[in-house]
Amino acid sequence: MTKRDVYLDYVASTPLCQECIDAMYYAMTSLYGNPSSTHHFGRKSNVIIEQSRRMIADLLYCSPKNLAFTSGATEAIHLGIKSICMAYKPTAIITSKLEHIATLKAVEESAMLFSIPLVYTQHNEKGDIDLSDLDKNLQQYPSSLLCLMHANNEIGNLLPVQEVGEMCKKYHTLFFCDMVQTIGKYDIALSEMPVDFAVASAHKFYGPKATGLFYYTHKIESLLSGGSQERNMRAGTENIYGIYGTAKALQKNMDNLKEIQTSVSNIKSYCIEQLMRISNDIVFVGGCEEGGLYNLLNFYIRDKNTDTIRMQLDIAGIAVSSSSACSSGSEQQSHVLSALGIKSKSLRVSFGIQTTKEDIDYLIQTLSTLRNRD
Repeated sequence: MTKRDVYLDYVASTPLCQECIDAMYYAMTSLYGNPSSTHHFGRKSNVIIEQSRRMIADLLYCSPKNLAFTSGATEAIHLGIKSICMAYKPTAIITSKLEHIATLKAVEESAMLFSIPLVYTQHNEKGDIDLSDLDKNLQQYPSSLLCLMHANNEIGNLLPVQEVGEMCKKYHTLFFCDMVQTIGKYDIALSEMPVDFAVASAHKFYGPKATGLFYYTHKIESLLSGGSQERNMRAGTENIYGIYGTAKALQKNMDNLKEIQTSVSNIKSYCIEQLMRISNDIVFVGGCEEGGLYNLLNFYIRDKNTDTIRMQLDIAGIAVSSSSACSSGSEQQSHVLSALGIKSKSLRVSFGIQTTKEDIDYLIQTLSTLRNRD
């Protein structure tokens, strides 16, 4: 079996699309004026930022005034949750133990900092939020802050955002939604969704790292002082290169969305078929086998050491992960799998527009060989 390089970790990060590279190159070589400066060099930089904001707003069907640029989703999450708690003093923060670690840390710190009760709503064995339990929590704590993700970054489960949002309105609750794994992958109209705040990260949709989006419908105060950038939402000179690259990457993705969804969904289906063909010992985690994100699978092989398999796959040139990239440096069990009562570690395999059937065949051949070893 000839070794080849196969990248199957697209939910962790994606390669830059050419349109993003071209935009960033232009910005790096032509836009060196500070966008806050009033001279024509500064105005030229500022125009690109505002054109990018308008382009992204049009693609996400919202107003440019409701979008702020950040250094990434983690900053946007902390900016949103902590500022909301500071400005609106919710009766409680309601979340789940399946959230991204950035959200879990932000709600823990906010609860402690502002002396707000922290409530974890229940989920079923597949990782779906128990809407009945959520309704009870919202009823018990009206005018609270709900923090739930649109799609789980480890197991791919999708939240029924419309239904949850309507519940929040019923109980006068602010809804903060982590959309890192769905913006750029689905046709999302933010202004038509019952969410009050949302975050996204450019490097999940073929854009640059260190550039995030924060969507807000209620005014909050910046956590960073020292400048009036981003309509006083975030002090600090804007990342012109990343912002322009983000706009172009999102535009490219949305222009080709149906093609991407069809291609990647077919690859996922093919991978499921081949995995089930080689072994009856493969266990899919969450709802990824039956639905969820169309570009993600999470599974483990009974009685096999997942860490060993992942390292051997890497030696063979295949890149997969065992949990969120933000915590993969840790030897600890995934907090998501632990919350689901799963003691085994798992493999998270995710696909992109560049993934081919030949890549999947190589993965399957390698897994088959590893599985048959003593």
